[in-house]
Amino acid sequence: MQKLKILNNHEVKKIKEIILRDYGYFPEENYAYLLSEKEKIFLVNKDVARIDLEKLRIDRVGLCFAEMKDGKIRLSKEGAQLLAQQGLEKLKNVVELTAAELKKYFLGEDLPKELGEESKFVLLKYKNDILGCAKYKEKNIINFLPKIHRGEVII
Repeated sequence: MQKLKILNNHEVKKIKEIILRDYGYFPEENYAYLLSEKEKIFLVNKDVARIDLEKLRIDRVGLCFAEMKDGKIRLSKEGAQLLAQQGLEKLKNVVELTAAELKKYFLGEDLPKELGEESKFVLLKYKNDILGCAKYKEKNIINFLPKIHRGEVII
């Protein structure tokens, strides 16, 4: 059971600024944003405000959208796909993968790639699909794909 905090407009504005800066697009839908003790951001319908969350034993609620760490935001697989669904043409820091890179990615391997010197989060794309978010650091894309999503039979 985790405690969830409903974020106020000022807190959501900060998150929006970071996501716009790093990814180029922020969801236009009118969601409520919840923050867990583990710094995970969940999106839910604004009607959640009518529920007293303190009186409920909640493990999860809504869509796990992202995770905050050290003032940076790493989108979840679903969060990255939500941004792509609503604003694919506006996204930035998108890295196109080849079929060989895609296979390595789904095997859980880091991908060597030259994207400059700056350490940053990037969105991974194969053909027309956004696969998720990964960290670029020291000429490598670090694989954050959960083990449950890994496998050899992908393409």
